Amino acid sequence: MRVLYFDCFAGLSGDMTLGALVDIGVPLEHIESQLETLKLPGYSLSSRKIVKHGITGTKVDVQTEEQNAHRHLKDIVALIDNSSISENIKNNAKAIFTRLAEAEAKIHDSTPDKVHFHEVGAVDAIVDIVGACIG
Repeated sequence: MRVLYFDCFAGLSGDMTLGALVDIGVPLEHIESQLETLKLPGYSLSSRKIVKHGITGTKVDVQTEEQNAHRHLKDIVALIDNSSISENIKNNAKAIFTRLAEAEAKIHDSTPDKVHFHEVGAVDAIVDIVGACIG
């Protein structure tokens, strides 16, 4: 088993995660082809090399048509379950969204099934999280 450890002492965004995975050798085309099975319309991926403070890396951008979509955990789980990505990737992605729902529920004194994901339920966040699991 291979293990990848992210030391995110200053945070990490979805596009940074995808870019790091591409930099270590995961083909962006592989991530894209697996994401297509989600049947999630209205997005595209692009990548480019960038240099910040003398450090070169890959930046993966998720462009979306959608604005401010609100989804529940069950909607995202169904989207993942209905895809043809591997069971391991499905389980990891669903675990991440479940954990996020639990955190949101705790903050808002609610339950995970009642949480409305705002930013996390948007297409770009779904692509970032599932794409990272694919990578």
